[in-house]
Amino acid sequence: MNPRIVAAGLLAALTTAVASAQGYPGDTGAGVERGMQQLNDSGEVGTVTLFRRSVRTAIFVVMHGVPPGRVESVRVYRGPDCDSLESSPRYFLADLKGGVSRTEVALSEDRLLSGNYNVVVFSGNRPGAPAAACGHLY
Repeated sequence: MNPRIVAAGLLAALTTAVASAQGYPGDTGAGVERGMQQLNDSGEVGTVTLFRRSVRTAIFVVMHGVPPGRVESVRVYRGPDCDSLESSPRYFLADLKGGVSRTEVALSEDRLLSGNYNVVVFSGNRPGAPAAACGHLY
């Protein structure tokens, strides 16, 4: 067998494996990823990735620096940036467990990326918990 063909096949397999590892379960694309910045000296940073689902969007949040065993609330707020949020969340996402939250919302990816939405992670899942991280969607 030609070594170049074998090498090309191996390269294609590895490239596909990496791309699919980044996707939301059932998604064939890599999604749109934005960073999550720490707030209130929480030490928590991460990413929020959006995956198009027709008129819905899957939201996948991965955080680093979350204390072991802690469950944290995740919300989507309207606002031009993380410092200017409306007082009430627009969407309640699945709690962050083990540093991960996966939720699907009834809003298109294009709307979420309009520059008017932010994902906020709170340092716990009880009312009054301070914000630990925020990511502006644009």
